[in-house]
Amino acid sequence: MRNWKLDQKGATLIELLAATVLVTIVLSLVYSFYVFGVKSFQRANEQSELQDNVRLVSHTITNDLRYAREVKLLSACPASFTDTDPSTYICVKKDTFSSVEQHIYDGVSAHVTRRLDTINPAYPVTYSIEFSITNDHLLSYSISSKAEGQSFKVESQVLLLNVQLDKGAITSDGSAPHYPAIAYKPNK
Repeated sequence: MRNWKLDQKGATLIELLAATVLVTIVLSLVYSFYVFGVKSFQRANEQSELQDNVRLVSHTITNDLRYAREVKLLSACPASFTDTDPSTYICVKKDTFSSVEQHIYDGVSAHVTRRLDTINPAYPVTYSIEFSITNDHLLSYSISSKAEGQSFKVESQVLLLNVQLDKGAITSDGSAPHYPAIAYKPNK
């Protein structure tokens, strides 16, 4: 007959199963927090890119229009640009609304297209832009962007210094309260 000692060391099968269950629960909680953190970081990064793009467009519009000589609000972006038109245009890309474009007369023979939203996100973004006349020398505009269920909007006003100095006024091609495009002659 064997003599069993009561002070034997070791783990029973039930103790091993209990430890395995506890470790599994802890690891699943850690993994859940990790996944939540990664998704939160991605959402914040996407929102930041969206905001950066809109702010960049807003900054460019403000800087260009502040010293413009003539400003005209348009009910639509022109379908084509003439080789002799010295105006610069700002509007959202036709059909796709995927970027804000600036069409600049190169001073020689044609218009060059430049994207104002230079950060290329990995997801599709749609833009909208609206210009409106506050008074003869003050232009209001708003830029909105949407992507992946997120949105961001900037509203601003620009005092048109050269238009004010030249005793000119902001003109428009209609009587709508808001316009999706603008033409202006930059101060060079």
